[in-house]
Amino acid sequence: MEKILEVKNISKKYQNQNGEVIALENVNFRVNKGEFVSIIGPSGCGKSTLLSIIAGLEEKTTGKIYIEGEETTGISNKIGYMLQRDCLLEWRDILNNTMFGLEIKNNKNDESKKYVEQLLKKYNLYEFKDKYPSELSGGMRQRVALIRTLAIKPKILLLDEAFSALDYQTRIMVTDDIYNILRKENITAIMVTHDISEAISMSDRVLVLSKRPGTIRDIHKIDFEIENRTPLNCRESPKFSKYFNTLWKELGVDD
Repeated sequence: MEKILEVKNISKKYQNQNGEVIALENVNFRVNKGEFVSIIGPSGCGKSTLLSIIAGLEEKTTGKIYIEGEETTGISNKIGYMLQRDCLLEWRDILNNTMFGLEIKNNKNDESKKYVEQLLKKYNLYEFKDKYPSELSGGMRQRVALIRTLAIKPKILLLDEAFSALDYQTRIMVTDDIYNILRKENITAIMVTHDISEAISMSDRVLVLSKRPGTIRDIHKIDFEIENRTPLNCRESPKFSKYFNTLWKELGVDD
């Protein structure tokens, strides 16, 4: 498979009132094009810090990030980012919310607007384009946030606990929606989550970070051998509990 991202020897140190803290140490992994990778680990192990470094939102202390074989520093146009909350602008209708990223990048034109409208139609949101965020369910809002991110045509999507603000039932439904959209659009995704079940059901591989300083403890390949795989039918597979038990035990073991 074609490699799209390489994280090489990434470390992160910072100062606090008690001295130097090592958040990440010698983190190495690769992600292939079209792959869905989740990152899990103990609280405080540096998962979100690692995602912010990949996004170019936070400086690394040492190491390098390569996207499509080229070293990248700072914010890359090839990366999209979804946060814990949808961050939709309540005073803008849905169409103009999905255009917001294009406006920031000064790339709003007839062609990009047509592309956004196509995405809204494709994923059953076009009829709501004149509505406002307060008129939509939590799941629909999250789909709008995804389309806003896809509008800039990223090669890699980073998700930082992107579904944690949703109630359990909505979260299950939305992960199915988001997974299917990313597969159809052939977007590479890297997700940080505390939810082991979510990581297993959505991922091709799960990276486990150690406790701080965070480093790659293990990498698990997830293969349900299911045709037309979705997060929901993965949860119903007999293999699901085996993956869950393996990851649960690994997170519970002290170094």
